[in-house]
Amino acid sequence: MRQSGSSLESDTSSEVAMKFAHGFVLFLSLLAQTGSEFLKKNEHSRALAVELSSKPLPAKPTFGPEAYVLGVIAPGSFIMGLAAVVLLRYYERRYPSNDLEVVDREPENLDEDVYGAGVATLVRDSYSLIEGKGSLFLRISRLSSSFLLMLFVVFLQIFIILQMQKLVASRAVTEIRQIYGRYEFVMYGAEMSHIYLTENGFPRGADPTYFDPANFGRLTESEQASACRIPFSQPQLLLPILFIWTLTVVADLRRCGDLFVRLILATPTISSMRDAVVEGEGECEVVVGLTGALKAVLMASCIVPRYLINVYLLWLGCRWLAATPSFGDLLLNAVALEFILLLKDTLYAGVVPDRNKRATQNTLIQPWQKREPANYRVFLSSFLLILVTCSWVLYYVYRFQAVLPDYKWDVAKVCASYVKSVTSGKAR
Repeated sequence: MRQSGSSLESDTSSEVAMKFAHGFVLFLSLLAQTGSEFLKKNEHSRALAVELSSKPLPAKPTFGPEAYVLGVIAPGSFIMGLAAVVLLRYYERRYPSNDLEVVDREPENLDEDVYGAGVATLVRDSYSLIEGKGSLFLRISRLSSSFLLMLFVVFLQIFIILQMQKLVASRAVTEIRQIYGRYEFVMYGAEMSHIYLTENGFPRGADPTYFDPANFGRLTESEQASACRIPFSQPQLLLPILFIWTLTVVADLRRCGDLFVRLILATPTISSMRDAVVEGEGECEVVVGLTGALKAVLMASCIVPRYLINVYLLWLGCRWLAATPSFGDLLLNAVALEFILLLKDTLYAGVVPDRNKRATQNTLIQPWQKREPANYRVFLSSFLLILVTCSWVLYYVYRFQAVLPDYKWDVAKVCASYVKSVTSGKAR
């Protein structure tokens, strides 16, 4: 009985062992199948993966494009523009024109936006407070509210720009880098010896002799479509859109520069705000002078932040547009970007009281120059902004852009037939 019992126990244990072994084998096969499917789904990541020991990533530059924009381009362009204005004013004063077409310029209106309303309120209420006109607390309340609204626009624009860079532009840049990196890896034979890595760790073709257009068929249909929608593959579309966006920002920069020249340079510096304003026709008040302290406040709260925001937004907008992997979205994004610049107009129309709007309309400031001759600068200088805009767009696309570093310009020819099939409606 003991022997039969022990034999039964051994049979049971062997049966359990066999079941356990069978289950373990099934588990391993399931694990292998799952791993195989996972590897297939992550083929792109594996194709781009590189052993760091064999090819280390290049060292990233100390200063990124953001630092270059704020530290070099913004102050450099401001200094160059200021130098040009000073030299022109000096030359025209030193060599006055005897032309019969000289026009005497009258004081001019402020722009009807939040910045214009802020300037009008700061000047008018500072003058009224010194003169003792009206209720003290009422004047302080209006001055404070207009000044805070101007600061609110500045900080709201900065906040939107930072969030846009963090959540929108960065994601678009990463996506398009992955698309083009996959394209380069496959088109150059999917051999690590045929490519090198950019500072961001994405493949680029090492030698044009390795590039084989026939490898385009090794990409999936979605990969082909994504690669052929890279904006740099169609510069005839990208360049005009960047031109329009740049010209939009340049127009706002021009208004900012005009405000700087008229308020800071053309308006005399006086010792007291008691002499800042003279009565004009009707309800108009003409600003004839500003104290150094008020000029400093206007520079710090209005002119400098607006200038820096515009320059940075110009670069960030170009970066986002260049990283948009869809031609339709490229057009929509170009339109959407403008709303950040229009915040000052939207808040002015929707928030500023009507009386403050009338005060803005009736506040006149000094013109760029009181006597305007008929010369080449007056008639033609503004057209140079087209040249400046074109220069920036070409410089950004062909030299400065960091969306796709070391872009090889090797997509357009390969995608010519694909784009033709899409535009003709014959795409699969």
